[in-house]
Amino acid sequence: MQKFKKIIITGGAGFIGSNLAKYLLSKDIEKLLIIDDLSTGNLTNIKDILKNKKIEFINSRIEDVENLNEVFSEYEFCYHLAAGVGVNHIMNNLSQSLMTNILATHMVLESCKNMKIPVLLTSTSEVYGVATDEIWNEDTRSLIGPTTKLRWSYAASKMIDEFMALSLYQENMLKPIIVRLFNIIGPNQVSEFGMVVPKFIEAALKNEDLVVHGSGNQSRSFTWVDDVITYITKLSDLEPYGEIFNIGQTDEITIKNLAELIIHKTNSNSKIKFISHNDVFGNNFDDPDRRTPGINKIIEFTGIKPTKKIDFMIDKIIEFKIKK
Repeated sequence: MQKFKKIIITGGAGFIGSNLAKYLLSKDIEKLLIIDDLSTGNLTNIKDILKNKKIEFINSRIEDVENLNEVFSEYEFCYHLAAGVGVNHIMNNLSQSLMTNILATHMVLESCKNMKIPVLLTSTSEVYGVATDEIWNEDTRSLIGPTTKLRWSYAASKMIDEFMALSLYQENMLKPIIVRLFNIIGPNQVSEFGMVVPKFIEAALKNEDLVVHGSGNQSRSFTWVDDVITYITKLSDLEPYGEIFNIGQTDEITIKNLAELIIHKTNSNSKIKFISHNDVFGNNFDDPDRRTPGINKIIEFTGIKPTKKIDFMIDKIIEFKIKK
């Protein structure tokens, strides 16, 4: 049972947003507003729910929505998911991604402040940069690269989002919850924005090369989208305003081993092809060797642990891609 019955999702046609929308509709909510300009979201993600009378869909950039305060006034809680997504998309659309992350977030936070609506803000593991701590906890010091490495502009923009939300909280003008997401995957995630798991699976199913950027020895941990939905809806009920939570999985896998696992599970004839980051992105790119979240805080606060391991996740995504 959801505490809030009238809910806004920005970026609601995206990968996580669409899964959240469907989950909320399965509960006893009364109204759901989805705002998405479909720049990285996809109408097919929500086409099966748009006929639901509880839904209002605004196909627009947040910056272009007229009378945003008035639009928000009918609702009780906001999940702010709208953001630039995917390394490839961000690197190819830096200025637009920055505008979305900073200006659109500013407008959402202002309207939530004005209408007295609590907001859950999705941030990113990118804010830790290349921090050298073995495990990245919520209080780990960020270590991002120089401004000449444009890859870090995304991290900086999300840090600004967090600062805006937390400063408004300190001034008693906003009730924010911040979550930092670590490599979320699931069946309807697309590959076109550079998401590594769907990109590898789609290539393997076609017996095409799996292209690994760098040495492949960099490790990541992957989290099932349904676990993310469970966590963020639980946080909205518990109302830990002013707090930051990592959401992720602690099991690590190198990108090379991920590629090998996917080739094995798809019985593919694909080969692994290694390309340097410079060949793909020029000299604007940096990449952390490890990215592993500390998740004790969210487990202790919610009483919930991640439920899915990488083998299950890969099997389910392969199954989805084959049926599609």
